[in-house]
This record gives sequence, C-alpha cells and structure tokens, in this order.
Amino acid sequence: MPSLSVASSDNKPYYLPALLLISIASHFPFVLKGFGEIDATKIAVSVIDMLNNGPDAAFANYYFSDVIPLYVLYLKWAMKLLNYNYSYLPLVMNYTNAVFGTLIVVPAFFLIRQLFRNSTIAFCSVLALIFAPSFYQSTIMGFPHLIAFFFLLVSLSFYLLGLDHNHKRRVFLLMFLSCVFLTIAFLFKSDYVLASGAYIGFLFMRKVRDKGKITSAFLIIFISGVLFLLFRNLIIGPTSGTTMSKEGMSKWYDYSLIIPSTLGYFKAQIKPVVYGAGVVTFCLACISFIYYLFKRRIDIVVFLISWAAIPILFWLVMIGNNARHNMLTTLPVLIIIIIFFYEKAPKYVTLLTALLIAGNFFATSPSFSILTPSGNLFKSNAMLKDRMTIFQSRAKEITGLDEDKITVLGYFHNPHVVFEIMRSAPSYEAVKIGREDYKIATGDKEYVFIYFVVVDHKDMDIGIDSILDKYGLQNHLFVSATYDLQPLSKRGLKTKTFDIIKRSEL
Repeated sequence: MPSLSVASSDNKPYYLPALLLISIASHFPFVLKGFGEIDATKIAVSVIDMLNNGPDAAFANYYFSDVIPLYVLYLKWAMKLLNYNYSYLPLVMNYTNAVFGTLIVVPAFFLIRQLFRNSTIAFCSVLALIFAPSFYQSTIMGFPHLIAFFFLLVSLSFYLLGLDHNHKRRVFLLMFLSCVFLTIAFLFKSDYVLASGAYIGFLFMRKVRDKGKITSAFLIIFISGVLFLLFRNLIIGPTSGTTMSKEGMSKWYDYSLIIPSTLGYFKAQIKPVVYGAGVVTFCLACISFIYYLFKRRIDIVVFLISWAAIPILFWLVMIGNNARHNMLTTLPVLIIIIIFFYEKAPKYVTLLTALLIAGNFFATSPSFSILTPSGNLFKSNAMLKDRMTIFQSRAKEITGLDEDKITVLGYFHNPHVVFEIMRSAPSYEAVKIGREDYKIATGDKEYVFIYFVVVDHKDMDIGIDSILDKYGLQNHLFVSATYDLQPLSKRGLKTKTFDIIKRSEL
C-alpha cells in the first residue's frame, strides 16, 4: 500500500480535543435513565440476586454472567458503594458506557494514526464512529461490550507500538501491556476474542519478519484466553455459568447456531450488520472493499478481513443477531471508507465524512430498534426513551396488582418485572423451575415467570396446555405486556388485560 503519511502539518493539535468535545456533547445529554434493552435488564437482575443470595442464586445466569465476569464484579462493587440501592443500577450501567464511549476516542485516534501514519484519517474515522448507529446507541445504554471495545483498542495500540519498535526491552513491555489489556477486554465480554485476527492482520500490514514479534502475536491471544478462564473462575466461582462446561457450551450452540437457509432469514441476520454501521456506510464500505480488492491493495484488504470477517460471519449464523454484536466491526469498515475518501479527494475528506454521517441520518427513518438502529440518532433516542418508559410502567402495573398468585407470560418484558420486584421488595425468595422459568415469592405474593414465545396468536392455546400441566397454574392470574390473553380468558382462566406492547416495538 502506498504510504499515507503526510507532512507534520497534518498533526493538528486540536483534532483529539475536538473529538472528545463532540463525543461528550452528542452522548451525555441523551443517556437513558432506564434499561435500553432486555439483556441489560437481565444482567441487573443477575447482579441483584447474586448480591442477595450468592453465586448460586436462581437468577445468577439469567444472562450469561460467565462471559462478562469483570462487569458483574464492577456492578457489585458499585452497588456496595451506593448502599445497595438497586434503583441506581440502570444509571450506573448507562453512564459507565457514556464515559467509556468518550474515552474510546483516545485509543481509537492514536491507533489509527499510528497504523496509517495520518492524523486526518484518524480524525475522520473516529468522527464517523461517534455517529455510527451501533456505536452511538451503545454509548447511551448499558452493556459491557463497549467497555470491552475500549480495552481491545488499548491493547491493539500497545501491540502496534511493539511492532514498530526494535528495542527488545521496550517491545517486551509493550507486548506485555497489550496482553494485560486484551485479558481485561475478554473479562468484560469474552466474545471479543473474535477480534483476535486483527493482531495477525497487523503483522501483514507492517510486513513483520521478526520471529519474536510474530510469536508475540499468538502468545498475546493465547495467554489472554487462558488468563480469562483463570480469572473468570476466581471472580464467579468454578461451577457457575452456562458456558463453563463442554455440556453447557454444547447446549448453547445447539440452541443458538442456525445456518441461514432461506433468503428471509439471511436478510434478518444481515440487517443488524447494515443498520449497525449505517446504510450508507455499509454501501460505501462494499464499494471501497471491491475497489481495493481489484487494485490489489493487499494491506487494506487484510486489515478489513482480519478484523471484521470472523465477528460478522459468527453473528450471521447465531440466533438473535443485533446491532450491538456488530459494533466491533464498525470501526474498520469506516476506516477503509475514510482512506478511500482521503486518496481520492484529500482536501475534502472532512466534508465527505460529514456527508457520510448525514447520509446515514437521512437514509433511514427514526427508530427505537436495538436490533437495527437508525442513523437518525437523536429522534431515535426520543423514541427509545418512550419505549423504555412503557416497559417500566407496565412492570410497575404488574407488580402493583392486588393478587396473591400471578403468572407473567412473555420474554422481552419479563426481566423488567423481575427487576421491579427485586428493586422494591424488602425480601424475596427466587427459584429456577425450568430452562428459563422462575418463581419468586415476596411477602404473601407469588410470581411465576414463564419463557413464553408464540409467533401466531392462534398457537397460544397449544402453548399454555403444557405450562398448566407442568406447573399447576390453574388458580393463578395470568398477565402479559406482550400477548393478548383472550384465548386464556375463553378457557375460564383468570387474566388481566394491559395495553399490549406491540411485537414491532420489542
């Protein structure tokens, strides 16, 4: 690849401060006050139950706590500092992401500048990242993948510095620090191991021939993986967690691995990739990649494939792909577009970057979706807040019912009701009664939460039969914020009607 380095005048001292200010101004005023997605709510429920009942608590693995051990530990410490006021959990989670979303600007800028020896490309790439739909949405709601991304970028920065230095002691120190920060990244979100290819890709980009440095790349990945397993056991215990045994991993893959076999399913799986990066971004990335492929710009092609290929392919075949899963690949996708802009029109690269951001803004209408977010960020943010408020209000309505025995049917809304109970009840007893079915007793009340998914409203009768027989719920009041329970009413079961949260709004 021809050198992209330019004169020292390219190193504008205001680039990084400007990016930090833009990030702060565009993220912090829009941080959500409540949970923005179901998995974040599940994590909060797991943390509360583990604090109250230890590592073997019923809800300990409501979300996969074994793949985010350091995040669970962090939230436990935060709750202790806040005197176990669990009402603060959403704020702690969301504002933690807002802070790290801004801090990411620093290692991202230095990494790109070091990699391509060009500050303008670094500035424009990070500017575009700030307004990328998947990244922006991640900065205003709580989930540990954004924190893991920060530490991944720090690790890659130290690693690249190690590749570019020749002093052995300094190289060893830099590689050691890279390993430390990669381990931390894994401990916050273990699936960031999917980005390990970037370490190999950088070797090709720098045309490294030093055997010690080549070995270091593989050792960093291997040692970080081993340390993750060791520290995970220390943090959450050796027996806890869905993915901590071969049997658990096998069951998870059997459930989650679905190869797209129809065009409709493939579209559903690819949409989070497209919308997470931004529709215009995705289209331009395809054009840029094809251009550099035909031009045989191997360094740029290797850069994109080594970083982005494995994560994209992995989540394409795993059930429940969403924009959050694809945030990891958004940065390299943006970088090749900015390089393309820079090479074709260096004087207008900042303007073209602004047009890219604007293009994503206008390409899709506002949406509250966490699966396929819109580039129309700020209007979407208001819609997301409204959605969050609806989830919270329905949960309070359900927990406020004057009934002794209540069965809650659903999936997407159930964690919000569980959180409301745990947050407000003086005490409770929780028991796991099925794969994702739970019973909670608090005072004179008993709640049963059923993982209940029906695609067609007509199938509800069939689904409810097995539940009634298995758990003996004939005398319970059935409620749901996501399903019309009229078929149950017709059978003589007690039901309570709520304004249903439409499936399209989940």
